[in-house]
Amino acid sequence: MLAEGSEGASGYIVHHLTNYKLDLHTWKIDPEATGFWTLHLDSMFFSIVLALIFVVMFRAAVGKASAGVPGRWQNFIEMCIEFVDSQVKDAYHHGARFVAPMALLVGFWVFFMNFMDMLPVDLLPKLATFAGIDHLRTVPSTDPNVALGMSLTVFLIAFGYSFVAKGVGGVTSEFLFHPFGKWLMPVNFMLKCVEELAKPISLGLRLFGNMYAGEIIFILLATFTLDYSATSIGGNIGMLVQVLLATGWMIFHILIISLQAYIFMVLTVVYMAMAADHH
Repeated sequence: MLAEGSEGASGYIVHHLTNYKLDLHTWKIDPEATGFWTLHLDSMFFSIVLALIFVVMFRAAVGKASAGVPGRWQNFIEMCIEFVDSQVKDAYHHGARFVAPMALLVGFWVFFMNFMDMLPVDLLPKLATFAGIDHLRTVPSTDPNVALGMSLTVFLIAFGYSFVAKGVGGVTSEFLFHPFGKWLMPVNFMLKCVEELAKPISLGLRLFGNMYAGEIIFILLATFTLDYSATSIGGNIGMLVQVLLATGWMIFHILIISLQAYIFMVLTVVYMAMAADHH
């Protein structure tokens, strides 16, 4: 799709990487706002909408479930649930029944957010301009606030569950007496803190880094036709090259978005299993 104006490739890229931001200090939309008191409204909107889509999809399947021959939609949903359940059984060997539903939600929510990268780069931002929205990022998982926020939530759930599974004494013992025993408690505590803090950071940055790189490539491919009009020979050639390259990258990127959702889901289950394991 052609970019508007003559802002050039660098301006085009920066524009597409700028969120629709609300500055809570002034309660005004400010694309230049930074800091803790800044809300990325587009990331929040698409995250919530995609979560609702997940709930509606699975709720509709449950409401129409039949004990007889299942329809295609019911069969698909059952396959998804059985796949997630098998992954949970392989990694989690404790009694908490909420782990499998949590893994199902996390896996599909991340997949839906990643799948937004399959839409044309300029499609939703162009439509948003009719509502007066100048900046719009449509892939929530390319926002570090969303990726790290989800990973931090998983970490807090797992850390809180460790107290339920092992008690205060068991968790304290892990922080103070492992792996080097009671004579090196300060070292044990420091190592355990590093180990725990590395979980949400690595989980979030892995998702953000891979999805951000994919978004950058799509935006770069979209710059092929920036310097040409739609009716020029150069514009037609640039459009053809853009479509061919974008199609090839999209086919490969489908594997990436699926793999990242799967990794996020499996690591969530692994962290829950680690929280419940007794040393």
